[in-house]
Amino acid sequence: MRTLAVTGIFCSTFAMTAAAGMPPQPGVTLEPHRAVYDLTLAWASGQSGIEGLHGRFVYSFTGAPCEGYVTEMRMVTDIAREHGAMVTDQTSSSFEDLEKGAFSFSSKMFSDYSLQSETAGEANRAADHMIAVKLGDQNPFDIGKAQFPTEYLANVLDAAAAGKHVYEAASFDGSGEEVMRAVTLIGDREKGVGSGPDQWPVTTAYFPIASQDGDQTPDYTVSMTLAANGVSRDLLMDFGNFKMAGHLDKLEMLDPAACEGLPTTAASQR
Repeated sequence: MRTLAVTGIFCSTFAMTAAAGMPPQPGVTLEPHRAVYDLTLAWASGQSGIEGLHGRFVYSFTGAPCEGYVTEMRMVTDIAREHGAMVTDQTSSSFEDLEKGAFSFSSKMFSDYSLQSETAGEANRAADHMIAVKLGDQNPFDIGKAQFPTEYLANVLDAAAAGKHVYEAASFDGSGEEVMRAVTLIGDREKGVGSGPDQWPVTTAYFPIASQDGDQTPDYTVSMTLAANGVSRDLLMDFGNFKMAGHLDKLEMLDPAACEGLPTTAASQR
């Protein structure tokens, strides 16, 4: 099961594709925040063997354009199965500099408190927009042209603000060696919660990069209500044979990193 990294509304309108080259710098302002979600089982097929699920997902996003963004996530789930319960604990952290095209990442996956997998590496975009990835002590390898998670999120929000209903690009999030084809379907603009920013219902489907057939089943999809400042609500993660819902329980807006000439602000919301 892949940790959420970054997100069913289906629209057959304008598609903006950035997979072929370096996208422009995003124009949106992503606000640092810490969000805590309650996780529950939304649906499971009979073949999944899953009878129940509950857990917590903690997401922290900090930084600023001047010095890059840090994303930290932890997802703990207690899964009831036909043949006994299972506890999973996934942690990941990453640093992304949108201006320099640099991305570093690490993750660990525990199952019943035993380490199952561990990944650490970095990726850098060269002048020709090609990306080189280095995992641990391995030799670097090229993955072509792709967008990193914060970069992709910001470009989705730019597309939504411009009234577009589809955004597509190659995506690399560090959860594996492969590049995925990410297709985000964007619903109509909605009024924000309280005095908060406007928001959109979005669904992102992830396909193998070699796949160009729109009818192919994605590896997984993530749906959410995405606010203009980057805050997500009403998560739904579809892994094929089961779906997991995430309800926003607590939201704390954090101070952005200090940038020369820019003030810092803070707010909190529950």
